[in-house]
Amino acid sequence: MNKDSSMSKDTINNGSTSAKRPAVMEEPRFLKLLDRFAGMFERSGIDYTRLRLTLRIKLLMDARRIPTVFANSNKTNEKSNYFRLSLFIYTLMGLFAGLILLLPFPLFLKFNIATGLIIFFLMSTMISDFSSVLLDVREKSILLPRPVDHKTMNAAKIIHILYYIFCITAALAGPQLIIGTLKYGAIFPAVMIPELVLICFFVVFFTSVLYTFILVIFDGEKLKDIINYFQIVLSLAVLVFYQLIGRIFNISEFTITFSPKWWHYLLPTAWFAAPFSIFLEHDVSAYYLSLSAIALLAPVTSLVLYTRVVVPHFEKNLQKLNDNSVRRNRFSSFTGRLRGKLVSFLCRTDQERVFWQFTRHITANERKLKLGLYPSLAFSAVMPFIMMIGAFSVRSFEEAAWKISKGYYHFGLYITAVILGSAVLMLSRSENYKGAWIYKALPIETPVPIFRGAVKSFIARFIIPFFLFPAVIFVLIMGVKVIPDVVLIFFNMMILVLLVFRMSKKELPFSRSFQQTYDGKSTAVFLLFFLAAFLGGIHFALSLVPPFGVWANIAFSALLCMLLWRNCFRISWKDVDA
Repeated sequence: MNKDSSMSKDTINNGSTSAKRPAVMEEPRFLKLLDRFAGMFERSGIDYTRLRLTLRIKLLMDARRIPTVFANSNKTNEKSNYFRLSLFIYTLMGLFAGLILLLPFPLFLKFNIATGLIIFFLMSTMISDFSSVLLDVREKSILLPRPVDHKTMNAAKIIHILYYIFCITAALAGPQLIIGTLKYGAIFPAVMIPELVLICFFVVFFTSVLYTFILVIFDGEKLKDIINYFQIVLSLAVLVFYQLIGRIFNISEFTITFSPKWWHYLLPTAWFAAPFSIFLEHDVSAYYLSLSAIALLAPVTSLVLYTRVVVPHFEKNLQKLNDNSVRRNRFSSFTGRLRGKLVSFLCRTDQERVFWQFTRHITANERKLKLGLYPSLAFSAVMPFIMMIGAFSVRSFEEAAWKISKGYYHFGLYITAVILGSAVLMLSRSENYKGAWIYKALPIETPVPIFRGAVKSFIARFIIPFFLFPAVIFVLIMGVKVIPDVVLIFFNMMILVLLVFRMSKKELPFSRSFQQTYDGKSTAVFLLFFLAAFLGGIHFALSLVPPFGVWANIAFSALLCMLLWRNCFRISWKDVDA
């Protein structure tokens, strides 16, 4: 007993059970703050020594875990505290929500948008990164066989969740809190800080209900997929909102009116925006009072439901995360047959078909690859429309629509072409790269079928769909007159894709780790921008020579594509970078 007390005292004062052991990480200030309440935990029947050690390990793992916002980073450093770095990125995301308050919009509308962004960022962050905290099914099997009781383990988990939520919420809402205080005075933080607590209650409840619903209806594999989708959405949001911050005031000249509607009562953003209208505009109408009452009652009710209803079912269904089975349905069988016919048409040999299917399987099932690839692909599809924001500097949507239809905004598809062209470099990356030895065991005389099948599959699965999405929208917005331009940009994009593949090192598909740097990537991307600008310049010049200038360019680019395709795959095993 004395030995345990001595160990407890040393642990609290020094942060470790052994003074001679070198510190693995800097002692978190949070633990030093928690030490002040050690007696309270002991009186509650919680072993504070083991509680503190468990929390210290959890915080260490948080620091080492690569957050979603750094998913596309090629270099990692074990000494870096990635959780702390991610908070800086979340602060920049929160800055965008804070800048909304400076727009000359009606106050209720501004706080609807700003609060909505905070809720969106917080929920996306929690689902993408917080899932590793909330959905940890290994904790019980690791800790319970040790001398750690249920009460101590649950206390550590709850404190860790509260710490995680507090840090992320402070980072996301901090800029808005500062900007709002400077603009509206001391009454603003007095309203916003309690609202942030209520928002956290609501988001935790909604997130847990979402997890529970998915686990009850579907299997663990489906939940992992949905978490991965949210990670992709969050990564895309970081890219998009980074671009929007500098353009936000281009839309400030619009005259926007607001009128209450019955369906506003269904919007959480309206609930949390209403108190600002009451305290900042002194509007105590029944509309804002009722919305404010919902803002108080809904989170409190959700917290009660979470503890009494959701948690028991949630914990019971967590074991489904160990289920890796995938259920197939009739629709997947139909699409599989359709895809098989497409593969037979595009691939001339059986070997090419095998590596087409192999590439499709890896890109469809490897979550880390999708997390690194999908955000840039989605960003390529939305970037041309971000560039169109300048058209909305006029005073009406009619003027903006006319300006877009008469302009050359569809040339923004060249940005799409550049991003998609550089995406082909991801074809060699995989978290299971150590399995690349299988290539050497295959009875294949030449690596051509490997590369040809993989590149064809990548183009068909990613390049073409992510180009067609913005292209079709531009045709719908600007009319059929831009179809020849879109066709020409497509062929020029294929030229860029093939040139990137031709100039890059010949690394076998999925044979390299994500941590390995892309040798020459910066040079390849620079050349892509230069070539895209060159091809776009020729395109623009020939578009001024109607009616056959663009069509002549299409014929030339199509011919160049065919020549490059034949030249790109003249590869022997000697050319492959092992």
